[in-house]
Amino acid sequence: MSDHPSPERGAVLSADDIARLLPHRHPFFLLDRVTALEPGTSAEAIKNITSSDAVLAGHFPGRMIYPGVLLVECVAQLAAVVYGTAGALRATGEILGDVADRVGYLAEIRQAKFLKPVVPGDQVVFRLQSGPRVGGLISVTGQASVGRDPVLTVRLAVTERDA
Repeated sequence: MSDHPSPERGAVLSADDIARLLPHRHPFFLLDRVTALEPGTSAEAIKNITSSDAVLAGHFPGRMIYPGVLLVECVAQLAAVVYGTAGALRATGEILGDVADRVGYLAEIRQAKFLKPVVPGDQVVFRLQSGPRVGGLISVTGQASVGRDPVLTVRLAVTERDA
C-alpha cells in the first residue's frame, strides 16, 4: 500500500504505483518500491533479490549472481519513474498517471562499474540523480548498494517523450 503520493520530495510508490508509470511487465518489471522521489530530479528505490527469480537459474548454476545488466536496467526504470512522475505532474498536478505509453528509452550506457556481486537475499537500494539535457538526451547518474556496500555505479543517457 502506498502513501498518498504528492508532489513533495520523498513520496513513496508501491509496485502497483510504479506499474502505472512504466510499460514494463513481468518478467521485466524490476523495481519493488520507490522510497523517495523528487519528480524530474532524483529518486531512490529498492529491489529484493530472491532465489525464485527465473534469471538466476541460469546465472550461474551453482553460484547464483544477479546479472549486472539487470542492475543497470533497474536504474533505467528508476529514470523512467523520475521523468514519468514529472510528466504526470505537469499534465494533471498529480505524480501518478497512466503515462507508460510516454516513457522514453535507454539511449546509452556511458559508464558502468560493477563493484560486488549481488546474490539472493540481498536488498539493493538504487539512487538516481538527473543531470544535464543535451538535445533529446538526459544524462543520469545511478548508484546501487547492498547495505553499506556499493555494488554499481553507472552513467546513462535516457530519452524523455513529450506528453
